[in-house]
Amino acid sequence: MTFGYVMPSAIRSTIIIVSVLCVFFIVLFFFIRKVNPLKKTPLWLVPFMWLVDMMNGFIKANIGKKWKMYTPWFLTLVIFIFFANISAVYLLDNPTGYLMVTATLAFCSFVVIQVSGITSLGIKGYLKGFLDPFPIMLPMNIVSEFSLPVSLALRLFGNVMSGGCITILLKYSLGWFATPVMPFINLLFDIAFSIIQVAVFVILSVIFTSMKIKDEEKIY
Repeated sequence: MTFGYVMPSAIRSTIIIVSVLCVFFIVLFFFIRKVNPLKKTPLWLVPFMWLVDMMNGFIKANIGKKWKMYTPWFLTLVIFIFFANISAVYLLDNPTGYLMVTATLAFCSFVVIQVSGITSLGIKGYLKGFLDPFPIMLPMNIVSEFSLPVSLALRLFGNVMSGGCITILLKYSLGWFATPVMPFINLLFDIAFSIIQVAVFVILSVIFTSMKIKDEEKIY
């Protein structure tokens, strides 16, 4: 009798997506190094510059002085979640359709949020926040704090799963009409809705991180 480990499809898809993205951005790095900043920007570089500039501006507006520490993390979230959400387009199982993946992403954001509060407010200031506005609110504040990763994980997982279910229902309800119609429906759910889910997850993560940082540090 032989025993073998069968890798879950969500992990397999995640490894493939991360590996391809790593190779792509390493290659992109070497191409960017060859670009002369004194000459006209190549058209192929414009979308990447637009994305980075948009993220820099958003993080600066919410995080403030330490925006350079946070932008790489949140930009990584944007890229990974987007390509994970549309993985069905290139025939991979959707990683964000599994709760363990969305829970991991939410937990990582939760850690970033809490560490931001500790580094900005100090241990005493961070712990004191659980007593605001009155000490009697301590249990509620603890529940509220730890419900954040649960909310982020379930929101992304639920929206991705509901989009997939709606697509399947439409496919079987349309019958033979599904052949010409489904490509457009898949385009809507896989790409348009994916962008919305990326925006919701990242914007909420940035806002909750900003709430943990002192106001004077948000002035850029």
